[in-house]
Amino acid sequence: MTHPVIDRPHTVSSYNRQLAEVRSIINQMADQAQTMLSGGLNALRKADKVAAMQVVAQDKVIDELERSLERLALLIIMSRAPMAQDLRYLIVAIRIGKMLERTGDQAKRIARRVDALDLVQLGPRFPLVRAMEHYAGAMVAKAIKSFNAASHELASEVIASDAKLNAMNEDLIRASSIAMDQGQLSSGEGIQLILIGKQLERVGDYATNIAGDVSYMVTGQ
Repeated sequence: MTHPVIDRPHTVSSYNRQLAEVRSIINQMADQAQTMLSGGLNALRKADKVAAMQVVAQDKVIDELERSLERLALLIIMSRAPMAQDLRYLIVAIRIGKMLERTGDQAKRIARRVDALDLVQLGPRFPLVRAMEHYAGAMVAKAIKSFNAASHELASEVIASDAKLNAMNEDLIRASSIAMDQGQLSSGEGIQLILIGKQLERVGDYATNIAGDVSYMVTGQ
């Protein structure tokens, strides 16, 4: 599927290359963010402190990518003076970069909880957390796909899917609260699980924000 900005011929070929590089950085950031999310949950499941710290260290990579993206987008805006669709593309790219950087931050915070969670108590409730991580990651992936394809339809699907992730988070809160009431889960462990769910729910919010920006990029509204 062609992209209305990148695949439209411009007078200067280097301009096309710069626009394509913007998309490349965004896709690198999305891959990094999803890897960090999955890695953070894997580290919790295995109580692997070394793996958790590797996820924390990876946050520097996504931070630097976000800075590179912003520098490049601003350089294009200042040097090319883009109009209309091109300008919306670059503004949206900067906003998407910030959402992906925040996704990496949430993954980092999840990984850091490895010292605060007991693996035995986490076990029965881990499938709920893992399901949220898979769903949130899929939302991010589809949001980026909507950006790559400049698809308002895909973006709308992402926005509509956020309600399910919110419901999954409510299920996790409910299950954790019942387990705490029944003495199956300490209050400290329960709070940690609820906070992880909240962080994954925020990742879904970031994906929804990305999708909203894509809709703006495509429609101008």
